[in-house]
Formats: sequence, structure tokens, C-alpha cells
Amino acid sequence: MYQIKELSNGIKVLLENMENLNSVSLGVYYKTGSVDEMDNEQGVAHLLEHMVFKGTKTRSAKDISEEIDLIGGHINAYTSKEITAFYTVTLAEYVEKSIEILADILNNSTFTEENLEKEKKVVIEEIRMYQDMPEDLVHDINSEEIVSGALGRNILGTEESVNSISRETLVNYFQKRYTSNNMVISIVGAIDFDSIIELLEKYFVTERENIEVARENVDFTIKPSHNIIRKDINQVHLCFNTKGLSYLDKNKYVLSVISNILGGNMSSRLFQKIREERGLCYSVYTYVSSYKNGGLFTVYVGTTKEDYKEVLEMIKEEFEDIKNNGVSLIELQKAKNQLLSSMIIGLETSKSRMSRMANNYIAHGRVLEIEEIIKEVNSVDEEKIVSLAKEIFKEEYYSSTVLGDLNEEN
Repeated sequence: MYQIKELSNGIKVLLENMENLNSVSLGVYYKTGSVDEMDNEQGVAHLLEHMVFKGTKTRSAKDISEEIDLIGGHINAYTSKEITAFYTVTLAEYVEKSIEILADILNNSTFTEENLEKEKKVVIEEIRMYQDMPEDLVHDINSEEIVSGALGRNILGTEESVNSISRETLVNYFQKRYTSNNMVISIVGAIDFDSIIELLEKYFVTERENIEVARENVDFTIKPSHNIIRKDINQVHLCFNTKGLSYLDKNKYVLSVISNILGGNMSSRLFQKIREERGLCYSVYTYVSSYKNGGLFTVYVGTTKEDYKEVLEMIKEEFEDIKNNGVSLIELQKAKNQLLSSMIIGLETSKSRMSRMANNYIAHGRVLEIEEIIKEVNSVDEEKIVSLAKEIFKEEYYSSTVLGDLNEEN
């Protein structure tokens, strides 16, 4: 259902035709993110993502947004620790316009000093916004406190680091990382493959020089520590962590099943025991952070300063219970069904399929077949769960970050 092509300048193109749709989702994905920043560049990857929308040689920032709005389309971008992506979603009849606009902002942005200074202020306001959202802030602090090196740093940077980024630093990062040998284009929808390739050749094949800058082998090291961060807020927000897995690890689907059983839904163990049975929280869930060289498994709970210590003990008790007693067949089947349903339902839009293809290709050098993933998830059994639980649910890997109005007494 999909094909992989290569443009004359080496850009890999992933294409999938969905004839039943009237839309097309187009994404340009760069293998670069905050992990590729030098110590004096913190926040430059995210700032650059903002800056490409601020004007090109022929378009102002207003022109870019107006032209997309005129065709009823959507344009956006995001920066993660390992990937930066730019994408559009439009009706199929406007696919050439979306290709042309994305090519323009990614090849012809001017990065003026005036726009840079204005956008720094915007990003700093974004940083401050998250500072006022403790339920989000705790995850960033947790990463910074628990994960060493570039993978632990906040993607947005700090006010100080963003203010210190010069135009020269920004342009140098752009020229090093935004190259045809460091990107893929993913496009899904009502498309003709040959026509799309012709359009991409027309707009994306530039004379810009490729600079061979390989990503360094970024070490993933967990610092097992327990951190109290004092903040004048009503709730206590906590993250409790243990060792996770790389997205290349063969047991990643086993960990996903464990995560679902513990905190993936309203019938999960932690939701039932902490919220429903004890009433100690409103929000509780688990999530997996996976990178090339390692990962983190995290439980989040929003609770009170009187109850947070008990909540931490309850989390550890559930970890120990899975390690020592395994899981029931009903829990196992329910978790597998939840994961597969979520994946399959999520792939009913062109945007989700576009994103999946690009992320798969960047991570694995190929697009994983849906049937392959279904087979892997269905192969998870109690023996694999207990085996992995014994590996990761150990005191030596445990860490936590607690954010709240705490004093010496509590």
C-alpha cells in the first residue's frame, strides 16, 4: 500500500495512496532535535522550528498563514528530542500548493535579526506558560532531574539559553541539520505517486550543499534520585520512574502491555486502587519514553501533600505484585486489545499514517508492517511480562520527582 522513492538529491520519500480520502497529509521530517544541540545551543532546535514560519525571500509570516487558510488547509510543526517535523493537511486538489509552501519555508527562510528577536520573546512566553502549568511542568523537571545529558534537557531551553542564541548559531544549526541526507518526506492521501514525485523534484531539489554531520552516539543514563521541588500550588504532582527500554528493544511491546495494565485506562490497576478505591487522586496514568539508546517508564499522579508518600508506596507495591505474581489472563487480553485498537483506530486518518511512516523510517530504516506489530503484541504472554518486570522493577532503578507546596514536616 505504500512505496519508498528517492529524489535526485537523495531525499527519501514515503508515499501511501488512500483513494477513499479527499485529503492529503504531507510531512517533512528531519532527524534532528534537542539531543543534537551543543551545550551553548540549548533551545535552538525548537526556536528554529518557529523561525521557518517567520518569512522567506518572497513571503512574509502573514503571507504563509493566509495562503494556507485561503485553501482551507492546516500547517504546523513540532520539535521532539530526536525529530523535528513540519506538516500540512489539505484537500487533495491543493497538494501542489502545500508542497510549494513547505519547500519555500524550509529552503528559503531569511531568519532576519528582527524576526529572531521577536520570536525569542514568543518562545520565552511559551516557557513561562509551562511554568504556570504544574501538571505539565513536573514531567520536564522529572526528565531534567532523572536523565543525564542532552536527552534530559528541556526541549524549549531556558529563558537564559534562548536569549543567548544568535542568528549565527541559528543559521549554523540549520545548515548542518536541515539537509537532504538528514530528512524524509512522508505523504498520504488521494495521490498519484508519479505526479507527487514530479512536484517534489520541482520544489524540493535545491542546490544547497549537504554537510555530513552524523548524530553522535548519545548516551542514555538514568540518575536514580528522589527530588522534592517546592512550588506554591494546591496539588502535589509526582512522577515515579524506573528503567525503560529503547525503541529498538525487542521487549518494547511487552513494556507497552505492562504500562497499559498499570495505568493505561480507567480499569487499570493504579487508576482503580489509587483513585477509585482510595480517592487519593483525580489523575493517574503511566507512559513510556523511548529513545535509541534507552528509555524511562513513568507513573504520574496528581495528589495531595498529605497522601503523596502513600501513593508512592502503592505504586511500588503494584510493581512488586506484577514481578512476583504476574497478571491475570483477563488483564493481559484487555491490555493487548486496548493497544491494538488504539493503533488501528489511530491509523484511520491520513495525518496519523503519514506520521507513523516517517517515524518508523527514521527509527528503523523501514516502515514496520501493521501485521508485524499485531503479531508482536499478540505474542506477549505472562512469562514475558514477569521476565521484564523482574528486570526493570528494581529499587536500584527507582527515582521520583515530587512538585508541590511541601515543607520540612511533609
